[in-house]
Amino acid sequence: MRIDLGCGRQKFPGCIGIDLIPYDGVDLVHNINDPLPFNDNSAEFLIASHSLQYVHDLNNVLREIYRVCKHKAIVCIVAPYAHVTANMVNPLYKQQFNEHSPRYWTQDNHKLIGDEEHFFSWPSTWSLAEPIPGAAPIDLRLIRMEFFYFPEYGAYDDLELVLLRQSQLNVAYQIMYHFLVIKEPVSSPDLEMWGSCELEEPLYIKEQRASFRNLRYGDQWVQTEHLSAILDADHSRHSHHVLEGSTAPSAHDPHPAVPEPSPNIAPLDKKRPHRSGRSTKANQSRLSRYSRSKNGSAKNKSRINKKKPGKRN
Repeated sequence: MRIDLGCGRQKFPGCIGIDLIPYDGVDLVHNINDPLPFNDNSAEFLIASHSLQYVHDLNNVLREIYRVCKHKAIVCIVAPYAHVTANMVNPLYKQQFNEHSPRYWTQDNHKLIGDEEHFFSWPSTWSLAEPIPGAAPIDLRLIRMEFFYFPEYGAYDDLELVLLRQSQLNVAYQIMYHFLVIKEPVSSPDLEMWGSCELEEPLYIKEQRASFRNLRYGDQWVQTEHLSAILDADHSRHSHHVLEGSTAPSAHDPHPAVPEPSPNIAPLDKKRPHRSGRSTKANQSRLSRYSRSKNGSAKNKSRINKKKPGKRN
């Protein structure tokens, strides 16, 4: 069985369309805040495209998704990115989604996403989930994550986009996750294999991705010089834990120790790659060079490609 949860007017092909409003193509008129009328372990694929931001209790809905899905089912979620001012004040949005959201949906600490996606996070462990009294834990393993950026940022390279997205508002407008439902033991190579596979996604995604890839702006209208300090601080923090042997602070420690600064970090590759997408796959991050540099002995201080507005590439 395949499910489109909150399908609206454009039901995903081959799915049972569920929506509160009886649009043409909806197979089941149902409030997705209520328990789903399906047996346990009955779905091999579930998609929720721009529907989960409206639910009242996201944890309850995710538990229902986990319940009806089989082991190794694929779950695709597309949602508005949290760090957009228009999304923040939308009175209809009850839930927010960003790069940290999947860390609350598993208690497994096997990290599949590169460090560069979580500059602003003190805990070094992947999972941030806490047991909910009386509720069975869910295990949704993130195998791919992709961001969709406003067209004004077409001139920036991958690393600049990652830093801008995490340090200021109104850079990315949408996020897409792919999860593997885990109900039995699974190996790391198996997870990585799933992350490298072609995964189903909404039809409009390809158009959005192609539109951004075809942008050819000559000017960068936001300066990126200040972002070098973010890389230095993040590298210093990780180096402090490695060199001093200190344990990672708790996810709920209100006073984490501030590490000593360290000037050593590898230089960044400033060559701008051809944009074929903005996804982060398991152990295949486009910014893996930065991740590797934190464990090596670098001689030069990190620098971001700095261009002043008005100058051409």
